[in-house]
Amino acid sequence: MSSNTFQRGDVFWAPDPFRQNANPRLWLVLAADSLPYAGEEYICAALTTSNLPENYEIGTDWIRGRDPSKTSYCSPWVVATIKHQAVANPQGEVTTAFADRMIDECTAYLDS
Repeated sequence: MSSNTFQRGDVFWAPDPFRQNANPRLWLVLAADSLPYAGEEYICAALTTSNLPENYEIGTDWIRGRDPSKTSYCSPWVVATIKHQAVANPQGEVTTAFADRMIDECTAYLDS
């Protein structure tokens, strides 16, 4: 993960645009280079510690950045465009296979 820009599968902390005055949350980058403003913004899916029925556990798909005291899940229907300047801190990276699966799940919500 470059310190300047992020790629698909990278995970970072950034503000939650759906919650005013909330702490930053973890975001999984789904798209970066394919956007009109590559390097300036990212399409991301929210990560959470909530084990809801439609969430996907990251588990062993963490490459780096996993907090062993918590279980992380991805909510592929909670999607936002995050500006590069809003990123608070890099967290780590998940496998390409997991990121691709979340892209497929996100697309399924859009196609239905």
